[in-house]
Amino acid sequence: MATLNVNLPPGYSALSVLDRKTHAGVGLAAGALRFAAHLHAIYLSLPEFVAAARVCPVVFIETAAGAPSPVMLTGLEQSLNLCVDPSGDWLPDVYCPAYVRRFPFCTARLGADAEPTVICVDESALDDTAPALFTAEGEESPLWQTRLKLIQELDAAGRQTEVFCARLQALQLLEPFDADIQPASGERKRLSGMFRVSESRLNTLPAETLTELMRSGFLSRIYAHLMSLDNFQRLLALDANRLNAMPRH
Repeated sequence: MATLNVNLPPGYSALSVLDRKTHAGVGLAAGALRFAAHLHAIYLSLPEFVAAARVCPVVFIETAAGAPSPVMLTGLEQSLNLCVDPSGDWLPDVYCPAYVRRFPFCTARLGADAEPTVICVDESALDDTAPALFTAEGEESPLWQTRLKLIQELDAAGRQTEVFCARLQALQLLEPFDADIQPASGERKRLSGMFRVSESRLNTLPAETLTELMRSGFLSRIYAHLMSLDNFQRLLALDANRLNAMPRH
């Protein structure tokens, strides 16, 4: 099997290269998407900003490579996703990121070069009793064709997101910030390690730069991100609902 030049994505337990013959006759296990129940921050692509910003804070974190990356903040503490129900299924009125919907698949690069890329799978989320992704002859099912389209779209969106983040860095628009949150009851929560766009720096950009950001579609995403920062209160409300639903002794 080829060596994968990739860090294990958050929530994945292992990765294998997807093979139509090896993985013939298997499908997606029921409840596979519950893997995200322990993710308090989930990677987000640029086209998802507006949908995600309606319900949760969209912030930036620093990756292991030192580059900024946008995430949808889904919790106020480590390993607790407030956007799922007690069974781990996504709440119907909360946007579910493509990162979650793509599971258990992702793409990875082979070797040290950028190309070629391969599709990988977390085999723990596969089930031989579920509708098959591939036939015994390795032919694609409609289920796999739909999933492949999502994988390809997210890969393209990921490249667009990298360009966006690089532009924010080049313009020195990102600044670190902490969120100091006081629940109605219980201890104060403080979240750190996040970055946001500085409104003061944004407002001092030359008119031609703002025009360029607007024409590229980046400016609307910046404002969606900034407006989403009010959603820390929504997370507090979801946390309160979770605590109220817990059995009392």
